[in-house]
Amino acid sequence: MKRAIYLLLASSLSLSVCAQNNDAKARELYPKAMELFNAKEYKATINKVNEIDKLLGKGNARTNYLRTKAAYALNDYNLAQSACKAYFESMPKQDKGYSEMVVIKESLMSYFQAQMKKRQEDAAAWEAQEADRKAREAAEEASRQAQMKAAAEKRAAYASELEAKDKREAEAYANAQKTGTKAAYQEFIYDYPYGKKVAEAKREMNKKWPSPVRTLKNGKYGYTVNGKFVVKPKYEYATDFSDGVARVGKDGKYGYVNESGEEVVPLQYTAASSFNYGVAAVKDQNGEAYFILPSGARLQDATYLDTKSFKEGLAACQDENYLYGFVDNKGRLVVQNKYNTVGWFNEGICAVGKNINGKTLYGYIDNKGNQLCDFLYDEAKDFQGGVARVKTNGKYGLVDRFGSPITCCDYDYISEFKADGYALAKRSNLEVYIDKEGQLWAKVNGKYVAVKF
Repeated sequence: MKRAIYLLLASSLSLSVCAQNNDAKARELYPKAMELFNAKEYKATINKVNEIDKLLGKGNARTNYLRTKAAYALNDYNLAQSACKAYFESMPKQDKGYSEMVVIKESLMSYFQAQMKKRQEDAAAWEAQEADRKAREAAEEASRQAQMKAAAEKRAAYASELEAKDKREAEAYANAQKTGTKAAYQEFIYDYPYGKKVAEAKREMNKKWPSPVRTLKNGKYGYTVNGKFVVKPKYEYATDFSDGVARVGKDGKYGYVNESGEEVVPLQYTAASSFNYGVAAVKDQNGEAYFILPSGARLQDATYLDTKSFKEGLAACQDENYLYGFVDNKGRLVVQNKYNTVGWFNEGICAVGKNINGKTLYGYIDNKGNQLCDFLYDEAKDFQGGVARVKTNGKYGLVDRFGSPITCCDYDYISEFKADGYALAKRSNLEVYIDKEGQLWAKVNGKYVAVKF
């Protein structure tokens, strides 16, 4: 028992001596901390008072005073606030730095109140901006939906017009069949350049009035009827007959022959198209481009830098300003020369491009020259059944024949439309099918099932 009491007393004495030693060391360190503070070594000051607190086992008014002042000087207001709080919790009214710490405390309080007010104001401003953004996006979406609804209504109305047009076309074709002449068939084809019956009319006309067949013999082309040459095989280049004449060429020169084998237009052009709508586009050895009739006579006096073949009754022509327009088969300028690049008309609509700020952007015009949409697209494809694929910012979408969007341009890829009315579309590594109204479908067991992304 006496031994236990002795050990307890010894232990207490040891702890007391250790505490006295730590206190002495802390007292020695405090002047060094003050020296660091006066030398504006604020981080070192904080490290030193932390060392003192560790020796003492807790902070006191003096260490928290120095810690507050050093943190305040470093603009570390969070540390300054916690140190200041600890200072006043130690009841330091007799401390010589008390009045100075009251000033710092009030300054910190003002700072944090201002910070809180700013955060509240920033939060309110952010909420207002978010509300504005959501309202703007909602308005834009409502506008887009309204536009797409109006466009869908236009397409529905046009479908009725198209039905009436198909009826007129069927009646005209029936009349051509009833008349039973090649001229009647040709007139029908000219009147309905992209009608549903045109391909059938051409096949029937060729069956009733077959043209000579292009035939190759000993590396040269000629034309035969019932296996017999009506045009000797002497041409290096030859096309099928169109509008009663065929384009032929040799030695880099082109001309035309008729179905009787006569060379109705001499081989004199460096470039030439087939005849369509009774007109062909040619370029002579002087580099002048113009249009000619099957007789070889010029359609009109106008000369161009470039011309394209006729399609759907119109052909592109490039003027001296390097701008394209379109003429009809009478030589009349139907579309003014104001485009940097053009395609061919398809379903009465053509993709045309303009140079805008050094970049070619595309839009669409109709066969009257009316602009159907703004020049927005990096690519603009031909129309298929009243729908065309467009590309902007690397993404594809669909537009209708009125230039209105059917879908947004947010697909990575859209293929051509197949005969069943669907195209393959890709987005975010997913593949679906899309119809001409922008509805998405999946093919399950050979049947299309509506889906949503």
